[in-house]
Amino acid sequence: MAESMIIFPRQSSRLDGSLNQKVMAFLNKLATDDAAAGLHIERIHNAADPRARTGRVDLSYRALLFKLTGEKTAYVLHGVYPHDEAYEVAAKTRLSVNPVNGITDFVTADPAQPPRYEAPAQASVADGPRPLIDFSAEDLIVSLGIPPEVARTAVRLTTPETVRDYACTLPEWQGLALVMLAGGESITSVGEELKIFKADEAPANLDQAEAAFKQYEQSDLVSDQVLLDGFDKPAAQMGFAKLAGAEELRRVIMEGDFSAWRVFLHPQQRNWVNRDWRGSFRLGGGAGTGKTVVVVHRGRRLARQHPGAPVLLTTFNTNIAAELDRSLRSLDPELGRASRLGEPGAYVKGIDALASEVLRQAGPGIIDACAEVLGVGRSDLQRRTARSAWRDAVETAGQGLPERLRRDVFLQSEYEMVILPARITREEEYLRQPRPGRGVRLNRAARRAVWAVVSAYRAAALQDDTIDFAEAAMIAATHLERSGTRQAQHVLVDEGQDFKPCHWHLVRALVAPQDNDIFIVEDSHQRIYGNKVVLSHHGIQIRGRAAKLRLSYRTTAENLEFAVRILEGHTFTDSDGEDDSLDGYLSARTGPRPQVESCPSPAEELDFAARTLRSWLREDGVAPETLAILVRDTAGRARVVEGLAQHGIEVRPLDRGIPHPGAPVALTMHRAKGTEFAKILLFGLSTGSIPIRLDAYKYDTAEYEDAMLRERSLLYVAASRARDELVITYHGSPSELLPQGPAEVHTPQPLP
Repeated sequence: MAESMIIFPRQSSRLDGSLNQKVMAFLNKLATDDAAAGLHIERIHNAADPRARTGRVDLSYRALLFKLTGEKTAYVLHGVYPHDEAYEVAAKTRLSVNPVNGITDFVTADPAQPPRYEAPAQASVADGPRPLIDFSAEDLIVSLGIPPEVARTAVRLTTPETVRDYACTLPEWQGLALVMLAGGESITSVGEELKIFKADEAPANLDQAEAAFKQYEQSDLVSDQVLLDGFDKPAAQMGFAKLAGAEELRRVIMEGDFSAWRVFLHPQQRNWVNRDWRGSFRLGGGAGTGKTVVVVHRGRRLARQHPGAPVLLTTFNTNIAAELDRSLRSLDPELGRASRLGEPGAYVKGIDALASEVLRQAGPGIIDACAEVLGVGRSDLQRRTARSAWRDAVETAGQGLPERLRRDVFLQSEYEMVILPARITREEEYLRQPRPGRGVRLNRAARRAVWAVVSAYRAAALQDDTIDFAEAAMIAATHLERSGTRQAQHVLVDEGQDFKPCHWHLVRALVAPQDNDIFIVEDSHQRIYGNKVVLSHHGIQIRGRAAKLRLSYRTTAENLEFAVRILEGHTFTDSDGEDDSLDGYLSARTGPRPQVESCPSPAEELDFAARTLRSWLREDGVAPETLAILVRDTAGRARVVEGLAQHGIEVRPLDRGIPHPGAPVALTMHRAKGTEFAKILLFGLSTGSIPIRLDAYKYDTAEYEDAMLRERSLLYVAASRARDELVITYHGSPSELLPQGPAEVHTPQPLP
C-alpha cells in the first residue's frame, strides 16, 4: 500500500455539490493507496505533459491529475471534468516551474499553435488613457516572473476594471501582482508582500527571460522534485495546498469558506502568523482582509509551539467568540485545548465571559479587588446590572446636572471611560482626574453632579447585589494584578476596535509583558460599539509594532468600492491614536455593481425583496443559507420575516450560532459582524432607519459626531458582508448614509 500526498488547487475548492462526496472518496482512496481497485489511474495518450493521469470519480467524471515522484509520491489535482473534457484539457495543460521565481504552476497552450496568452478586448488601446501599470513589460517579466504575454497585455490596460477582469483569468499570484501594481505599488513592494523571490539562476535580462519562458512553456525537462519544491514557495501556496490524510481532504472539499482561508493563506497573512515580536503587536486591515484568519492560525501556531502554555483567544461578543472556536477546531481538530482559563492549550472565550470566569475562580481575594474598584468589598459578583439602571440613577440623583447632561449614554460613557479605568471610589478623586479624549467639558459643579449620579448607581447595584460588565472586567483585572496571577502566556484579540478601557486592563492583566504577549487585530472603520481608545493609556504599548492588511478576499471590487464610499470624508483613528485610512484597500475579485432599489412604499419594497430572493434561490449552485437579508434592528427583522412569509418565502431569523441549511436568513446589522454571505439584501435603508435618532448624544457636538460615525461604520460592516452580490432597498427617501455615485439605481415595477 503506497500513501500519496494530494496537492489541491484553490480553484477546485468549490466543486459542484453533487460531486463533493464522490471527489472526496476518490482523493481519500488515492491518498491511501494509488493502486487501489476502482481508481483507474491511467496515463493519457497525447497529453501535453507525460506526468498527466486520469482517475475515475464515477462513470461520467474523471479527475485530471499530475503524478510527481520525489521523497514521497504526490498527485496534483487540476480539476474534475466530464470524461471527454478531461482528455481535451490534458492535451493542452502542462505542469512546470517559473524560470524567474521558481513558482510551480499549470501552463496551458494549444499544442498545434505557438503558446500565447489571450488578452481581453479592452487590452488593445491605440490612443487614449494612460496605462494603469506604470512599468514596462520587461520590468514585470525580469523582476517578478510575470509571463511575457501576460506582462505585455497588462501594461496596456487603462482602467481598474480591465485589470481586475484580466487578473481573474490568471493564477492567483499573477493576478494579485497586477492588481497591486495597478493600485500604485512598486515592483519591489509587490515582490516583498507576495514573497516573490528571484531564483538563484534567474535570467538576468529580457532576452534570457523570454528564452527561458519559451522553454518553460514547451519543455518537460523540469524534474519532479523541482516541481514539488516550487509548491513550497509562499506565492505558490496562494493557489495550491499540500493535503495529507482524509480529515484534511474532507475539510477542504466538504466545508465552507474557512477551509479555503485555512489552506490558501496570502504570504503576508502567513508572515503575521509566523513572526515573533518583543512585546505586543497590532494588525489592522479593512473588512474581509483575513484578520480573523490570522488570529486563528497564529493561535494554533503558538499553541503547537508551546504545548504547555495557556494560549487565549478572545473577542468582543459571544457570537464571534463561538465562530473563532469553530474555526480553530476546523483548522486543527487535534490541537490541545484547555477546558478552563489558565490551563495549558488553546482557550477561546468572549472578553466579558472571561471576566466572569476570573471572578468565579478568584476566591476570597476578590473582596479586596472589588473594594479597590467600587469602594465596597463584595464576594458575590455574578449577577449583572439592568440596562435601565443609569436612567433610574438620573431620576434619583440627577437634579444637579445640566439638562443636556441628564442622559444615560453620557453618564455610562463617563463612567466606563474615566471613572472605572482610574479605579475612582471618592468624589475628590474624580474632581482631580484628567479626562483625555472626552468631548464635553465639565466644571467642578458639573463633576460633583455627575458623581452624585454615579454614587446613586453604585448604591442601587449594591442593594440589588449586581455589577455591570465594565465593572466585572475592571474588578477581574484588579484581582489578577493584586494576586500576581497570570492566566495566559499569549493573548490574541479579535475585533479589538470594540473593546472598552476596562477590557484592555483585563487583557493586560491576563498576561505578563514578554515576547508575543498580546496580538491584536482591529479595524477602526468597524467600530460599532463604544468609544475611541488609545492602548498606551491602558498599559499596552504597541507603537512601532503595527502593520496593516490591504487586500480584501471576501468581497468583489465593486462591493468594496461601495462600502468604502460610505465612509468617505470622515476621519477614523486607530488604537495608537493615529489617523486610519482605507487608502490602498484592494480586491482582485470582480462582480456586478451593487444595486440600489428605490421603492414607493413598504409593501412594494417587500414585493421587490421577494422577487430578488426567488431569483437567487433559482440560481444553480446557490445554497439558500448563503443568502441573507440585513436590517437595522430586531423589529425590522421581524417585519421582513413575516412579510416574506406572506409571499410564500421562508426566511429564518438568526440570533446565535450559524445558519442551518435550507433557507435564507435575516439578521440585524450588528449581528452580521463576523459573518459573510454569498448574496446580501440590505433592506429598509430609508430616512430614519439608519442613522437612528441620535438625540441622546446631542449633549456634545463631538459625542454626536462619534455616534454618527458608529452608524456609518455599522452600514459599512453590513455592506462588506457580501461576497458576490449586494442589493440595497429603501422606500420613500434614502438614508443620508448611502453613498452618492456609481451604483445601479432602479425603481422597480409593481407586480402584475
